[in-house]
Amino acid sequence: MKHEGHFSLKICYIIETYTYMTNYFFRFSLCFLVLACQGNTVPQFRVHPSDSNVRLSQDIFYEKVLPTMAGKKLMLATNPSGIGTNPKKIISSFEKHKIRLEHLIGLEHGFLGLEEEFSQTPVTMDSTFNRPLYHIYRIKDSELRELVKEVDYVLFDVQDVGMRCYTYLSVLKRLMDALKNTKTKLIVLDHIHVAMHLPPMGEKMNPKHLNFAGEFPSLLITGMTTGESAIFYNKEYLKESVDLVVIPVEGYKRGMYFEDTGIPWTTPSPNLPMVDSARNYLSLVLLEGVNVSVGRGTQAPFVYFGAPWMTNPEELASKLSTLGNKSYYFSTVYFKPTFGPHKGKICSGLRMNLVRPDYDPMLLAYELIRLMKETYPNDFKWSKGSVNHWVDQLWGSDHFRTAINEGKTYSEFHNTYLSEETNENKRIKPYLMY
Repeated sequence: MKHEGHFSLKICYIIETYTYMTNYFFRFSLCFLVLACQGNTVPQFRVHPSDSNVRLSQDIFYEKVLPTMAGKKLMLATNPSGIGTNPKKIISSFEKHKIRLEHLIGLEHGFLGLEEEFSQTPVTMDSTFNRPLYHIYRIKDSELRELVKEVDYVLFDVQDVGMRCYTYLSVLKRLMDALKNTKTKLIVLDHIHVAMHLPPMGEKMNPKHLNFAGEFPSLLITGMTTGESAIFYNKEYLKESVDLVVIPVEGYKRGMYFEDTGIPWTTPSPNLPMVDSARNYLSLVLLEGVNVSVGRGTQAPFVYFGAPWMTNPEELASKLSTLGNKSYYFSTVYFKPTFGPHKGKICSGLRMNLVRPDYDPMLLAYELIRLMKETYPNDFKWSKGSVNHWVDQLWGSDHFRTAINEGKTYSEFHNTYLSEETNENKRIKPYLMY
């Protein structure tokens, strides 16, 4: 009987061991599978260009439009954010179709998009094309009109950010004004920008504050692409007197974020080198109206902002932490700008870290400056030119500045122009292509 008992215990032990090992192996296999699956679901920040279903307007231009321009004369306004990124292709394609490039239009940051400041002379000679480069903000309207009459086509192709204060829209307006009732055709290659998900926001420009960064008749955030803006301006202000052709981007649906398109970001100006810089610009650009640096001339423009007097920036970051529904956060940083306010000085400040693109840039701009003024009452100042405050020229009126000075909440301020946004949203709808 003793032997039988030992035998039974051994059988039970073997069964228990087998069951344990089976369960262990099952759990190990399950963990392995879970880890393997996790390895295949690494977060994807943006779509790779090779997976993109979006076709750029410049590709359509080279394939379908350029051949129809054979033997014609052309004026070109571009930089490396458009077809200007490949000058050799421009030269070879134009030579193939015997298209004569007569003039170049100089945008704010030059043909290569590298210049920090405006050119001091109206005309320079471009070394890439060996053609005159006319700086549109320096030449007279009458001179520009004579120049456009000398060509068959004006080609406009630059990346914008969907804001009136980004001066490329002012260039487009000046070209269209010059082209009114002429035989010269305007071709605009359209671009998708970082504010495509936003409706028109802000206020229109008060003529008292009119400047080169505010000439286009839209709200601060336009709600339109460059091509849509051209169609809108031609219809609403020029009675369709410009012979206009807009080449749209194919495969894009409004509401897609820029990162979802697979379109590579090509730097349109020195201080928007990254998509994050362009997204942050939508709100941080209004900081150019106060006495801080926005990181111009650093490795992170429109990501860093601060000043030598911004001591204890953690306090400001803490106040800002309740905003944005966790779409962004701010961390402390030290930097030395090589251009703009506080050039060459060590600045303490904050870094804007973008988590999601779906934030309200007008709310952030207002609260950021309001809290900055509250936190540093003895050091904060509104920057002023010879006539107007800079923030008034960016916003379009003195309403933004006076609302903060009067201690109004953002909701109180926003309610003063909410109807203008609603009306503008309805007004532009007929001109939206996506």
